[in-house]
Amino acid sequence: MPSVIKQTWSDSVSVIAVWAAGIFLLMFFHKSVGIQSEWMPGVVFGSFAAILVLAPIGSLLWRRLARAA
Repeated sequence: MPSVIKQTWSDSVSVIAVWAAGIFLLMFFHKSVGIQSEWMPGVVFGSFAAILVLAPIGSLLWRRLARAA
């Protein structure tokens, strides 16, 4: 497998792990930050869909910017 794909996969997994930790904390403190319980499924699945799309794109862009500098 090419190194670009391996690195993009690794970056994406890292972003998903950070997202999961944030969601875990949000499950306990959603009332404190003003999120109603009914909104939580939308927050979880909507943000996960955004992470799945944006993490690889961000990884590739970050690597391209780092290479250009």
